[in-house]
Amino acid sequence: MDTVIYVVQQGDTLCDIAKKYNTTVNMIARYNGIIDTEMLEIDRVLRIPVSTVPQMHKEYTIQSGDTLSKIAERFGTTVDELARLNGIINPDEIWAGNVIKIPLSAMPVAIPEVREKDRKIKYIVQEGDTLWKIARRFNVSLAELINLNRLCNPDLIYPDQVIIIPE
Repeated sequence: MDTVIYVVQQGDTLCDIAKKYNTTVNMIARYNGIIDTEMLEIDRVLRIPVSTVPQMHKEYTIQSGDTLSKIAERFGTTVDELARLNGIINPDEIWAGNVIKIPLSAMPVAIPEVREKDRKIKYIVQEGDTLWKIARRFNVSLAELINLNRLCNPDLIYPDQVIIIPE
């Protein structure tokens, strides 16, 4: 697997970097010997693994209550294959809102569909807001906000950030 060099900037998270390069937090952590994935030093040089092989997967956003075995069953694949494809070291450690790769060869048994009629509004985070306060204000579940906004760390929201809220 090829790598690219990335220099950590202020405000970067491993989740954001992983999304940018279509890889996983676990893969970046493993390549760079990172133990605490929540702590990144500014100006640290990271080797980001990238594949030159054409994309052979589709993406799935982990939902609240999902386990790797449930996802594997839903898409007709194995836990081992999902763990390998996504660089997951511990299959028991997956989080709602994270996006994982599903092999194209897998045949979905049931895929949740997003209905076109589902309406959403954009909310701009204000100073002092927490995701919990926003969820309560709009009468939606915290898990729903995390999943809909694909938040890697729901404790990290900031003023002027746009949060999508289901109506």
